[in-house]
Amino acid sequence: MTHQTRYFVLGAIGLLVVGLLTGLFAYVNRGAALAVSVTGPAEFAYVPSNASLVAYANVREAMLSDFRERIRQIAPDDVGQADLEQQLGLNIERDIDHVVAFLAPGPAEGRPVWLVLLRGRFDTSRLEAVALEGGATVSEHAGTRIVSIDVGALAMAFMEPGLVAIGDLGTVHQAADRGSAGASITSNDQIMALLERVDSGSNAWAVGRFGDLASLGFLPDEVSAQMPAVTAFAVSGRVNGGLSGSVTIEGRDEAAGQNLRDVFRGFLALTTMQTTGRSELQAMVDSLQLSGTGTLATLSFWLPSEALDFIFSLAAPDTAP
Repeated sequence: MTHQTRYFVLGAIGLLVVGLLTGLFAYVNRGAALAVSVTGPAEFAYVPSNASLVAYANVREAMLSDFRERIRQIAPDDVGQADLEQQLGLNIERDIDHVVAFLAPGPAEGRPVWLVLLRGRFDTSRLEAVALEGGATVSEHAGTRIVSIDVGALAMAFMEPGLVAIGDLGTVHQAADRGSAGASITSNDQIMALLERVDSGSNAWAVGRFGDLASLGFLPDEVSAQMPAVTAFAVSGRVNGGLSGSVTIEGRDEAAGQNLRDVFRGFLALTTMQTTGRSELQAMVDSLQLSGTGTLATLSFWLPSEALDFIFSLAAPDTAP
């Protein structure tokens, strides 16, 4: 692999990592200007109806938030950002608005396919030029311009102005076909029902079906074995000075739902014991709330800014001489 090819792959992998990690950790809500309804981002048109996991993150707001500034205190140097901007003209903090990602069953059993869709501002000519210099090829499929590398192992497609897709070539082709015509995730009643459990106002979330993830090989065997009665989950959150969110898990039946609520109660009791006398964490512990009936168990939380400051201070680099 040539030097230029490595930068192309670095850029693609970097965008993927940003999408997935931000979807899990960057729960942000600093106004509705960039928020996207969980019931229908435009990118849903490219997500297949059989997707097992779907996630969304508003990267732009995360990068502009106080949460991002706290991250800078413990990791002031953005790993790989300088290389991305120098080689690809891409500044993650400035150029990416939001990300939608999915996992779905692939043609080979136990090997899921994935795609990351990034909405923002991209220098497509520069991205393509760098890839071509590194030995990539350019083709068109369903009217979509696609750059692929390493015999189709990785592809980048310009789906529409301001929307870039990254994934394996076959999945990118399918997304391009689906964008013009074809069944999308909106026809999947189970996933759409899970989206209804996402907290209103959240602009980062992930929903999925545990059974599907286990069959895809996404979950370790020891994890799958411990959760035979769990069928689905919905995680959502936002930052507004502090950090708030909720985790909802659905059991196979009402007995499983009751067991899940009992597990959460045990977690709450343990947390209370472990934080006794820690005033900086007391507000967080007091905010933990358990709810749910039937097959559902939901744990919600709120971390005030003071609790976040304390948590980040534990991870801050030691500046003592």
